[in-house]
Amino acid sequence: MLQTNISEVLTKSLNTVNKFPKLSCFVAGLLLKFCFCKGSCIPILLVPVFAVLLYFLRIAPVKRYAFGLGYLFGLGYFFSTLYWIAEAFKCVGLGNYGYLAVMALALYLSLYPALSCLFAKYFSRNQTSLIIWFSVFWGLGEYVRGWAFTGFPWNLVGYATYNIPYFVQVADIFGGYGLSLLTILIVTLSTTRKTLKYSFGLFVFACVYGIWKVHLYTGYILSENKIQVTLVQPSISQKDKMDIRKFKSNIYRQIGLSLRNRSELKLYGAQKLIVWPEAAINAPKRYQEKILKYISSSLCDSETILVTGCDRYDDDNNPYNSVYIVGQNGKIKQTYDKRHLLPFGEYIPEFLNFLGIQKLTKGVANFKKGSLSRTITLERAEPFDIVICYEIAFPGEITDNSASTWILNITNDAWFGNSDGPSQHLRMACFRAIEEGKPIARCANNGISCIIDCNGKIREKLDTDEIGVISTLMPLPACKTVFSSYKDITFFFAIALLSFIGTILNRTKIYKKDIGREERI
Repeated sequence: MLQTNISEVLTKSLNTVNKFPKLSCFVAGLLLKFCFCKGSCIPILLVPVFAVLLYFLRIAPVKRYAFGLGYLFGLGYFFSTLYWIAEAFKCVGLGNYGYLAVMALALYLSLYPALSCLFAKYFSRNQTSLIIWFSVFWGLGEYVRGWAFTGFPWNLVGYATYNIPYFVQVADIFGGYGLSLLTILIVTLSTTRKTLKYSFGLFVFACVYGIWKVHLYTGYILSENKIQVTLVQPSISQKDKMDIRKFKSNIYRQIGLSLRNRSELKLYGAQKLIVWPEAAINAPKRYQEKILKYISSSLCDSETILVTGCDRYDDDNNPYNSVYIVGQNGKIKQTYDKRHLLPFGEYIPEFLNFLGIQKLTKGVANFKKGSLSRTITLERAEPFDIVICYEIAFPGEITDNSASTWILNITNDAWFGNSDGPSQHLRMACFRAIEEGKPIARCANNGISCIIDCNGKIREKLDTDEIGVISTLMPLPACKTVFSSYKDITFFFAIALLSFIGTILNRTKIYKKDIGREERI
C-alpha cells in the first residue's frame, strides 16, 4: 500500500515537471547553489539536477529548443552560485544594484551551457551518445569560459566534489577542467539504468587512485622544506580599509598580530616569513618608503622577512596591485605585480571605457597588468610562487618555475562578507594545490586564511571574521605531477577519446531503440 502511494506521488510529480520544462530547467540550475555553498555542499545533488536537464534535452522537438533549455538552466546555475558578487557593490554604496550586475554576468555565462546543450543535441543520435556528447561539450564550454574575454573559470562543476577528497586527486593528472569533465561524465552516466554501472566504475576507479596516492605511494612526497610562515588575518572590514582615517589603526593591528607569536618563532631553525594580505598597505606612493621602514623596524631582522600586499606605482605613476618582499630598513628585495586582473574590480576593458563605466575599487585609474616573475627567490628560503586573489582561479597559470616548492596566495575577501564567495575562493586554491603538487599558504585580510597541503587538505585555518595568525612550517611538496608537466594536454586527450566513443555510439545499432523517440514538449 505504501509503495503504491509513493509510486503515485512520484508519477504525479513527474507529470507536473513534464508540463513545465523551461521552469523545471531553471529551478534545476538554481539548486546547484547547494553544491557550491559554504559549509557542507551536497555533490550528490548533481545527479537529479542534470537528470532533469538531460531528460528535457533528449525529448526536445527541435535543436534550437535545446539551446533555450540550456540557457535557462545556466541562468539559474550562475545567478544562484554567484549572488555574493553583489556584496561588493554594497561596500561602495550602491546597495542592491549589484544584483543587476550579477544578472548581467549570469546572462553572459549562460551562453556556455546553452551552446553545450545545442551541440550535444546536434551531434547525438541516441540517448547514450547524448550523454557522451553532452559531457564533451560541457567540458569544452567550461574550458572556453576559462579564457574567453579574460576568462571566468569560477564554480566549475568538478569543484562540487570538493568534499570527496579521494575522488578529487585525479586533478593532478587532468587538472580542474579535466576533473569537471570526469565529474559531468559520471553524473550523466548515472541518469540512466543502462549506463549506471559505467558511472559507478569510473567513480570507484578515481577513488582507488586517490586512496593509493594519499596513503600508499610513499615516494610521492619530497623530503625537505624549511620555510616558516606566519599568516596574519586582521579581518578589517572593507569599509574600514577604505577609510583613510583608520589607516594607522589598521597598520597597528597587523603589526600587533605579527608580533603575537614572535617568541614561538625562535623554536624553528628555518627562514621566517611574515605574510600580510592583499592591499595590506594601501598608501600613496610618497608615503610608502617611510611606512615600510617603520613596519620593518618592528618586524624584520636578519632571519625574518615581510611579504605584504601593497599598491605600487611606477615612474609614470601607473598603479599595480603588487606584493613587496621587504627586509630590514624597509628594503624591497623583490616585487610581483598581479597579471590576471579582475574586470570591473581592477580595470575596465577598453571597449567599455567610452561608456564612462568606472571600476568598483577606490580611484578611477585602471590597474596595469604586471609582467614580473611570480617566482620569489631569497638567499635563505626555498623558491616559491606568489598568486594574488583572483589569479588562483586559473588552472595551470599559477606557477612560473617548476623548481618552486610552495605557493603563496594573498587575497582580500572582505568585499564579500560572510557569503558563499570566500569558501568558493578557498576551494579553488585547494584544487590548485592538487594540480601542481605544491602546498599553498593562503593569507586573507578577511575571508579564510589557511595552510593547504599538496593533496588539497586544509591543515590549519582561520575562518571568515576571525582575527588571528597561523604560524607553522610549510607542508612538504610533492613530486612533479602529470598536470604540472603537461597542463591541459591530458584534458584534450580525454575530450578526443570521448568524442571518438560518441561517434561510435552514433553509428552502432546497439541502442537502436533510442533513435526516433523524441516527444513534443
